[in-house]
Amino acid sequence: MNTLPVSNPVYSDAYKKALVKFFMLLGEGHALKGDYAGFAFSKLPEHFQMPVLSALQEWVQFFEMHSQGAAKVSDKQLLWRFLSVFRLTPESDMFGKLDDDTCLESYNRAGLQTFRSLSFMDVCSYSLDEVVSVPWPQLYTRDEKITQRYMELQASIADGTLQHTDLQGIIPVHEVIEISGFDRLSTTIKPMYLSPLYDITGQVVGAIHAFKILECKSLKAPINLFAKREMSTPL
Repeated sequence: MNTLPVSNPVYSDAYKKALVKFFMLLGEGHALKGDYAGFAFSKLPEHFQMPVLSALQEWVQFFEMHSQGAAKVSDKQLLWRFLSVFRLTPESDMFGKLDDDTCLESYNRAGLQTFRSLSFMDVCSYSLDEVVSVPWPQLYTRDEKITQRYMELQASIADGTLQHTDLQGIIPVHEVIEISGFDRLSTTIKPMYLSPLYDITGQVVGAIHAFKILECKSLKAPINLFAKREMSTPL
């Protein structure tokens, strides 16, 4: 008989406090749902809870320090501040290839997301708890060939053999679809750039993925929620 994972009450209480604070810091103007009871976190095995909690607390702490006037700060600028605080370095040409409309996310070696663009919250109809605690493959689906290509690139980052940081021409424009989001959003993205993240010793400790959000629509209703006027030519 299968049993549910045992949730550490200390972790759960700290997680809920951090989650509520993060949701309040985000304010209004996003598509996230306000259900932050921590159900997704409580389902994680205990040995996964501490890393997830630590990543969330670091992000909340950073966001408290740097979110003043966040509406005027681009995702690119916010990422630059994040990397500076934690003394992390991407490839030297990365920021020169990104503009203020680029969506960004960073991951550590364990696969946990440590930075996410605020603009991503505009095209996500999961609860914040789900976004923070549930692994990406359980939240979204896309073409399996594209997923496999990403996995190959991530492996090359880990072993230091990454040859191409510019993703245009390597990974095409494609849709990522929410598996069980409240609005079941389908978002069309254009992959732009992939970079290893280095610590102060030069060791690879994670990766940054940069992409453009071209369009977002709900599969539950014929309403286009987000669309770029200037659609790039499909690769």
